[in-house]
Amino acid sequence: MKSTAKCYPNLREYIETITIIDCHDHSGEERIKYTDAILALTSGYFHDDIASAAGETDRWMLEDLSIPLEERWPVFERAWKRTKYTGYGLVTRMVMKAFYGEDELTLESLMRIQEKLLDFSDETLAESILDKAGISVRIVDSWPDVKKIADGSYQMPPRARLAISIPAYHAICSYEEVQTLMAPLNRTVTSLDEYLQDCREIFEVQKAFGAVCFKDQSAYNHHIGYSNPTRSQAEESFNWMISDPRRRLSYPDGNRLLGDYLFHEFMRMAREMDLPVQLHTGHMAGTWNDIRKTRAIHLLPVLELHREVRFDLFHLNWPYASDILFLGKNFPNVAIDFCWAHIIDPVYAQRIIPQILGAVPHGKIHGYGSDHLGHVDRSWAHSQIARDNIALGLAEMVEMDYIGLEDAKEIAQAWLFDNPNQFFKLGF
Repeated sequence: MKSTAKCYPNLREYIETITIIDCHDHSGEERIKYTDAILALTSGYFHDDIASAAGETDRWMLEDLSIPLEERWPVFERAWKRTKYTGYGLVTRMVMKAFYGEDELTLESLMRIQEKLLDFSDETLAESILDKAGISVRIVDSWPDVKKIADGSYQMPPRARLAISIPAYHAICSYEEVQTLMAPLNRTVTSLDEYLQDCREIFEVQKAFGAVCFKDQSAYNHHIGYSNPTRSQAEESFNWMISDPRRRLSYPDGNRLLGDYLFHEFMRMAREMDLPVQLHTGHMAGTWNDIRKTRAIHLLPVLELHREVRFDLFHLNWPYASDILFLGKNFPNVAIDFCWAHIIDPVYAQRIIPQILGAVPHGKIHGYGSDHLGHVDRSWAHSQIARDNIALGLAEMVEMDYIGLEDAKEIAQAWLFDNPNQFFKLGF
């Protein structure tokens, strides 16, 4: 992607030299090793566009490795022709070119890719691609085995800092779920007080391991307009559930009073532990999602109540730009994170930049989060799209004479490195 702005080549060249902090990734202990060319090209999020364009039956057929590659190709070819120009498709096209030397997708090129599939269990390869992307550190939500965190045996992926994942801890619906979550402490929980104490201990263990924030993506199945129940309401639900292993709260409705109470307690823990909180807003992975429950504006009471908690709001709240602009401008405890947004909708990410710059203090913006699950090749492509988008958006503001070229370079440096470094207290 390019701009006709006179300053664009200079600005884009400079942005290429900036070291990036990846504010959100899902890489864990398991290292990705591609074994199938179609899965290698549809990994990340591209398979969601295939499901949207070709249907879920075709998507699952493409992922059925019992069917030979040649027999899956006609289905893939039809889907590719209908999807290749989306942001996810752009990532795939960039990966094909950069790592496999292929400009076009044909059966012949697919078979050549099959012979050269990337293996990220080779950490040297993973590190080299992170170097290529200019990524110095990744904040990862990897849902680790807490017992391995506690004994120090958990193997973090290259250049990773842990995010403490909290949805499971406030989505509890049964005695069994409670005891399973607390199993790393070798304790049986019998009361709400004990549960909260043990959650705090588990979070502290992860912070001692190097965790730099909390992360919550409950928006996938829980309306983010959290209520503020009393302790007695929450305790009544907890006691009903914990007193009989055969009982189960429904989710999310039956868990609402207990779960919302726990969410607020975890926000208080975040304040006391001096850790920021990353929250999913807007678009969700997959298909058939209800985006009404994920709009960032629903978080307003949470942000207002927990004023001493630093919140990092994800995905530019796509497609609701107005929500995220208002919250970023109005709430001192809110940062806006471009995580995932550059590839959900590249043009949305470009066009919101002038609005963000004019409305929100530039020191509150985090410019990149790959949001991939160990797919380092796609993280590289996403990083290039992010650099393009930021250069395009800032170049527009230079052309308007709103800022100068040196101002644009300073802003890009802040968005891609300085702001997240300070916000997450990474110490670089």
